[in-house]
Amino acid sequence: MKKLALIGGFLLTSWLAQAQSLNTFLDEADAFFKAQVVNGRVDYAGLNKKGASLNSLVKQIAEFDVNSLSDVERKAFFINAYNISVIKGIIDNYPTESPLKVPGFFDANKHNIGGTKITLNTLEKENLLKVTGDEKLHFVLVCAAVSCPPIATFAYRPENLEKQIEGRTRLALNNNEFIQVDDRNKTVNISEIFKWYAGDFKDKAPSLIEYLNKFRFEAIPTDYKTDYYTYDWNLNGQSPKKDVEPTSNLQNFTPSILLNKGQVELNSFYNIYTQRKIRNAEGDRVSLDGRQSFFNAQYQVTFGVSKSSRVNVGFDVVVSSFSDGDSPFSPVFQSGDFNAVRLAAIGPSIRFTPFKSINNLSVRSAFWFPGGRNLENVEGRFVAHDRYTWFNQVFFDQKITDEWRLFLEADLIYRFARRDDQENFFRTPLTGILSYFPNAKTSLFALYQYSPRFERVSNGFDEAFGLSQWFQQAGLGVKYQLTDKLGIEASFTNFFASRNDGGGTTLNLGFRWIK
Repeated sequence: MKKLALIGGFLLTSWLAQAQSLNTFLDEADAFFKAQVVNGRVDYAGLNKKGASLNSLVKQIAEFDVNSLSDVERKAFFINAYNISVIKGIIDNYPTESPLKVPGFFDANKHNIGGTKITLNTLEKENLLKVTGDEKLHFVLVCAAVSCPPIATFAYRPENLEKQIEGRTRLALNNNEFIQVDDRNKTVNISEIFKWYAGDFKDKAPSLIEYLNKFRFEAIPTDYKTDYYTYDWNLNGQSPKKDVEPTSNLQNFTPSILLNKGQVELNSFYNIYTQRKIRNAEGDRVSLDGRQSFFNAQYQVTFGVSKSSRVNVGFDVVVSSFSDGDSPFSPVFQSGDFNAVRLAAIGPSIRFTPFKSINNLSVRSAFWFPGGRNLENVEGRFVAHDRYTWFNQVFFDQKITDEWRLFLEADLIYRFARRDDQENFFRTPLTGILSYFPNAKTSLFALYQYSPRFERVSNGFDEAFGLSQWFQQAGLGVKYQLTDKLGIEASFTNFFASRNDGGGTTLNLGFRWIK
C-alpha cells in the first residue's frame, strides 16, 4: 500500500506540474496576443525589434511534453503553437510582404513542436484536422495573410475551447469581407479556403450555403450562386506601408529560389569576351595577331509549375557571334574584317529544390542541342561549341545580415562529341558571389570563379582523362530593380590567371522580368 501511495503521489505531482506548465504557457500566450494583435493585425515591426516574449513562447512550445496532455488540451496547445509558429516564421524572414515570399514557409520550413520538428502544413493537417475532424479550425488557424480569418487577441484554452472556436467561426462567417454577399445579383463570394479544403466541409451540411447559415446571423438564400474571390496573400501586419519596407524580385528571387506556381520569368543575358592575349601551359601571356571578341546572347523562359514551388521548367536559346575587329563591340555590330553569327544552342531546362528542408538550395539542369554544324570551325574560326551540352548548375545562397548575402554556385558542363574528330570534355566551374543590398532595389556584388576543363590528355606514355586547362576570373557588378517586374544587371570581369586558356575580359549585361 505504501508503494502504491508513493506511485500515486508521484503521478499526481507530475500531473499537477504539467498542468501548471500548460497554464503558464497559456497565460504568457494570452498576454502575447493581447499585446501584439490589434483588429486582426500583428505588430511584426515591433516584434522584430523586441521579440523576447515571442522567443520565450517558441522555447516553451519546443520543450513541451504533448503526450502528457488530454485530447482537448493537446488541441488547444497545437492551435496556439500554430499561430505562434506562423508569427515566428515571419519574424525570421522580416521584412517580407507575404508568407508566400518566404520559400517553403508552409511545406518545407520546420518548427520544433513538442520536441518534433515539423512543417506548418503537417501541424495543421496531421496534428489537428486529421485527428480532430473539426473543420472550424480553418477559422482559428491564421496563416499571416490579409485574407486569413482575423487572428484572435487571446490564447485558446482547453476549459473554454469549443466556445472560443465557435465564436471565431461566427465572427469570420459574418464578416462582410470574408463572406461577400451580393443580394442584388444573388451571389455570394467566399474565401478560397472552402475550395482548397472542400473535403473538410463536404459532409458538414447539405450545401456550402447551408453550412455558412449554421453560423450566420442573417441567412443567405440557398438559391444564391457561389464563387471564390482571389485570396489576398499580403502580410496581415499593422500599418504595413510604414512598418515594412517593400521587397523586390531582386531580394525575393535570388539564384537559388524558384518561381511560385503560375509565375513566369523571362531572362536575357548578353556577354562579350574580348582578348588580345592568351596564356600557355606555363601561364605566360602570349600575344595574338590582333583582337578576338566573342558575343553570346542567352535567352531563357521559365515557368513555375508546382504548387509547392519546388519545380520550374523552361527553355533556352543561345546565339553566338565572333569578330576580329579592333573594338570589343565588333561582334555585336559586325564591324571586323571577319564576322560570323550563328544560332549556337537550343534546349529544355528544369529547376528543382532537391530537399524540402533546404529551400535555399536548388538545381538547374538543361540539355542543349547545337544550332548548326561546324560551329567550331567557321572558315577556320571558333564561333561556338558544335556539340550536345548537358549544363547543370547547383545554387545556394546564405543570408549573412539584412544587407549582406553570400551566393555559391557549382556547375557541371558536359560537352558530347558529335563527330570522330571531336572528344568529350567537361568543365566544373565554381563561383562565389558576395552581394551587398543597400536598399530593396539595388545590389552591388563581387564575384570569383575557377573553371577547370577535363578531357583526354597525354601524359607522354598514354592518354587518360585529366585536367587540360583552367582559368580564374574576378569581377564587380550591380543589379537594379527598374520596375516591380523588370530588373537589370551589369558586370565586368577579368581573367587574371589561366593555363592553356584565355587571358581577356568580359562585359556583361542582363535583363530579368518576373510576373
